[in-house]
Amino acid sequence: MIRTKLSKVKEIRTPHGKKVRWLISKEMGAPRFEMRHFTITDESQPSEEAHPWEHQVYILSGEGIIKSGDTEIKVEPGDAIYIAPNEPHLVQNLPQQKFTFLCIIPAGCEDRVKE
Repeated sequence: MIRTKLSKVKEIRTPHGKKVRWLISKEMGAPRFEMRHFTITDESQPSEEAHPWEHQVYILSGEGIIKSGDTEIKVEPGDAIYIAPNEPHLVQNLPQQKFTFLCIIPAGCEDRVKE
């Protein structure tokens, strides 16, 4: 069993100003999936991304927008989103709202951005 606490995990800033905490990682012993906690604020800059792995996203607080191609959906706490491999996507908060969510990805996919 692995246990972590959000307040005890180091926060990393991405180049676009998002804040991420690696709650569960392969370095902790999780062999297949990693869990990250993201915070997006008005200081964050939206950026479209596409990756060869899937994402599972669970909205915790605030409201935001997730865009994929011509599709744009407003998301709120309690929403769960699946983003397919190689699907272009952009996640942003609504103005003046702190937007937090969990993002689960296959282990090892984002090793290059860990500190």
